Amino acid sequence: MSEELSKLRQWLLQEDYTSIVEYATSKKIILSQLTVLTYDKNLTISNNAISASGLAAKAIASYDPEYIRNILLRLFWLVNDESGGIGWRAPELIGEILYNCPGFNQFFPMLISLLDLEEEDAPRFRFGTLWAIGRVAQVSRDAMLPALPQIQELSTLEKDSNTKEMAIWCIQQLNAK
Repeated sequence: MSEELSKLRQWLLQEDYTSIVEYATSKKIILSQLTVLTYDKNLTISNNAISASGLAAKAIASYDPEYIRNILLRLFWLVNDESGGIGWRAPELIGEILYNCPGFNQFFPMLISLLDLEEEDAPRFRFGTLWAIGRVAQVSRDAMLPALPQIQELSTLEKDSNTKEMAIWCIQQLNAK
């Protein structure tokens, strides 16, 4: 493991988001490194990598918004079956970046469209997509409302109990005033 990745893992374990944001002001590569760390076996690291990605994206967007736009496009591509569907946590990364950078609202409909993935791909991304929609609803509720009917249906028909609970949480975010 590289020294940079090792340092980043340590910051994530310590929830040292200040150091991560400072690093992001000069090293855009941090978003790729954080994406890699979403695959870490340590859930603290993988979950904190998602949180840190949003904060890092916000810092980078202040000086290079086009870079963030390209990162979002790459993350959406990772969910696409043509990519091999390897971006397991891509929906959550998208949601956290859009939560921290709501000015990239052109991606809101694309996020909602992740609910319409082909049936063989949908189950592995559904939980993360619901989380992402609920997260973005916390800052842009009206933009996520078109997803509500589909999410309500998932909250009753979904077989996986964790995904069903996430659908209910998402509905709560959408219904929050």
